[in-house]
Amino acid sequence: MPMKTKPDIKKHLEAILGESLTADAIARINLFQAVASSTVSDGSTTLKNIRPVAVPNHCYQTRLLDVSGIFTTGTDGKSFFRLTDFICPTGETFGPTINVVATPLSTTPCFLTVNRSLVNNGANVEIHVSTWNADGTAAPSISFDWRCRVELVTVILKSAAC
Repeated sequence: MPMKTKPDIKKHLEAILGESLTADAIARINLFQAVASSTVSDGSTTLKNIRPVAVPNHCYQTRLLDVSGIFTTGTDGKSFFRLTDFICPTGETFGPTINVVATPLSTTPCFLTVNRSLVNNGANVEIHVSTWNADGTAAPSISFDWRCRVELVTVILKSAAC
């Protein structure tokens, strides 16, 4: 299998601008774009008994991370990203209470499906999005707004007795 090579950014920028660029000029070009915002807030998590026994819900206080951003599906109508791609991670552990909502940004009607899961023992949330046309075929290159709310788990480490 051939090895992929990195694109020559300088060459591409020069082609776009129609002139040669010095290293100093390239360093001054802002290649950052705002793609997400996030907040951490106090909240609660509700545990519901799923057995057929009447037991009241159990609730506990927790911290919640709420992140919203923008992303685009590929030419196959699919995309995949991780939550830590859109935050400045500081070693969070995420809990299983995950809610993701996504809305296509399109003037043409299309459908969007979302799947999410915890990965790496709660170190990240993986989000898969697919876009579809009304006839069931993939809708390629559709941008979408998304929002993910997830519980931040407090990890308490116990030291071993000497």
